[in-house]
Amino acid sequence: MQPVKRKTPSWASTSPQPNARASSSSGVKQEIGEGGDVKRTKPNAPMMVNGKPLYSASHGMYKDVRTAALDLFHQLKRASTMSYHDAYFRVEETSPGLDATAALELLKGMERVDFREVNNVFMYIPELTLNNLSEIRSYIRVNSTHTSGIPVRNLREAMPNGIGPLGDLESKGDILIMRGLTGAYKDIPLPRLGRKNLNDQGINDGGATRWKTVFWDHEREKGLAGKRVDDEFIFAWADVPMAETDDVTKLLAEQELTASSSVPFTTKVAPSGPVKKKKKTTRALKITNTHMKEQGIDFSKDYEKPS
Repeated sequence: MQPVKRKTPSWASTSPQPNARASSSSGVKQEIGEGGDVKRTKPNAPMMVNGKPLYSASHGMYKDVRTAALDLFHQLKRASTMSYHDAYFRVEETSPGLDATAALELLKGMERVDFREVNNVFMYIPELTLNNLSEIRSYIRVNSTHTSGIPVRNLREAMPNGIGPLGDLESKGDILIMRGLTGAYKDIPLPRLGRKNLNDQGINDGGATRWKTVFWDHEREKGLAGKRVDDEFIFAWADVPMAETDDVTKLLAEQELTASSSVPFTTKVAPSGPVKKKKKTTRALKITNTHMKEQGIDFSKDYEKPS
């Protein structure tokens, strides 16, 4: 298939345009405030193919086709699929002047990238693929510990059908999902036990967008996890007033009691007496000649001159 060569727009051209000064100032609106200060508004930014604004910081961000191909790889990894035309125009829009065809050829040769010539679509091949609930359950059970869970972004990449089954495993009690305080939970107090916050949402509401890390419930598997506490007891416990400024020492003093931590701890002092000096004794070195007897020599007898 012959790549479609699209004409570089005038705003991305490196050659100077006529009346550039006049055209650049036409999109700037000056407003005089009460204090006489001049306020400037940003000129209208050019738009990309997908409708997003393309600011000057993204023009020509890459000067090498290898870097542009790596950018396409990361984009493909996030989107899972990308058409040939979208990849080609992405290189032209973000880095005008580079050879988009060369960047796409480098993308085809990268690992975990599959190019389907039938429909001209790039596909990312994930390192792990979990197709059914049994595989997902086994993978989480084996690869998570009490202190180290599995990031949801890794499971999202490995589950082509979506991460919805994680909610089913959580409802069954097999896994624990750690959630982030983002969106409606940001900058507001956490809800009380069993209740909802100021935005009328519970602690586990918000859907999969709040899921961060997944843990296997090892304690429940060992039979050490107790049954869930009834909501009535949770509400009763949450309704007990707890003052944050209570002085425990003062309350104990009113009842003629004393905190054990306030009682001074007495340490036992070891009795100290005159230090006795040890006597140094020297004894003569005892010399034995038992090993010479093995050679037939006995020094205990008088020396006899051989005849």
